[in-house]
Amino acid sequence: MKGIPVVLITCLSNVASQVGIGRILSGNKFHYPVGQPDLPPEEERRWRAALLEKALAALETPIQEPKIF
Repeated sequence: MKGIPVVLITCLSNVASQVGIGRILSGNKFHYPVGQPDLPPEEERRWRAALLEKALAALETPIQEPKIF
């Protein structure tokens, strides 16, 4: 795929795939794709950090077509 490599974090991964987003990372719920407000603050930070680590790994992965991580 051409262009600047990006990772989209979303809860609507099927829609992102249909519109041709290259790297798609499934997030949490619709209102909080990169957060979990039900968790205590420290646990939520760890969850977010793990999500970003997955996003960075996806960013380093070569792709030829849309892929959900």
